[in-house]
Amino acid sequence: MPSQAIPSFLTHVATNVRRLRTLAGISQRALAEASGISLRMIGAIENGTTSLSTATLDRIAVALDTTLSELVADPTVRKSVVRDRLGWKGDHGGQAILRWSVDARREMEAWEWRLEPGEHYEAGADPEGWHVTLFVLEGQLTLQIAGQSIELTNTAHLFESSQPHVFVNKGKKPVRFFRCTVW
Repeated sequence: MPSQAIPSFLTHVATNVRRLRTLAGISQRALAEASGISLRMIGAIENGTTSLSTATLDRIAVALDTTLSELVADPTVRKSVVRDRLGWKGDHGGQAILRWSVDARREMEAWEWRLEPGEHYEAGADPEGWHVTLFVLEGQLTLQIAGQSIELTNTAHLFESSQPHVFVNKGKKPVRFFRCTVW
């Protein structure tokens, strides 16, 4: 049985596919040929009247020289934002939630960190447009930024890193986390 698509998700995809196809200066037929998806399906996608798989979205993204994230993004919301939008719901309770997306221009670095109790790391400000995503695996990490302390346990957190920030382990156990920087 096919999965269920969320109506707003289909509206975003329809708007974005139509916009990007028009910007590329190609017809629906040309997009169908480039992606290997039927012309009828392309029309239904642009009308927001059909459910589609991630594999189909990937094929369209490649044909339009864009990303899956660009295709599913709400076109009225600025890039590099928290999205927290349900994009897929399975028949047995599974789900896919787009938590956030970042408009990356160059590359992404992934660092694995371990802070022992009482340790901290002071990071300088990154250039404008840089973002950090933290994935806390063990322990509790305190992120100090912009005069705030944010406690993170078994979670992920996205922030603009163009200001000084500090990672602190206030606990009695080690903290393990990944720091992914994109720019």
